[in-house]
Amino acid sequence: MLPRGASSMPPPPNPAAYFPPPRVTLPSGLEILRTYSGAVIFLEILFGMVVWILVASTRIPLPVLQGWVMFVAVTAWFLSIVFLCVFLFGYANRIAVNWNQMDFLFHGTTFVFYFGAFLLQAATTSLHYFPHKLNSTTPGRLLTGHEYHISIAASV
Repeated sequence: MLPRGASSMPPPPNPAAYFPPPRVTLPSGLEILRTYSGAVIFLEILFGMVVWILVASTRIPLPVLQGWVMFVAVTAWFLSIVFLCVFLFGYANRIAVNWNQMDFLFHGTTFVFYFGAFLLQAATTSLHYFPHKLNSTTPGRLLTGHEYHISIAASV
């Protein structure tokens, strides 16, 4: 017979035993560059810098649109470098975060922002044939031929 106040059920398990700390499955150091994530980060840095240079080299007919494109390119470029450095210098092993989820969220967020920047840059590029009056008598183009080609390259 059980003593008074005792139950036949075992005590509930400790929840900490069922939720281990997140593991980092992405490698640290230069080995990160051999993974798909490292390759994507490297490409984000490379193409982000190219977009940054191409947008900066054109005349800006619509400052609000191309300002946002430039902000996205520079910010994503800088954050990609920081994210890559976290793995290169081994900080991922010291910070208790689910790095697989962070990697997915980082690439997903940069995709959304880059896609929005692509739409704005493409909208600016599509205004090439839009007539724009420089003064009251002389019609002109919003983008010259050379700027049009640079804007196409930045959109792509």
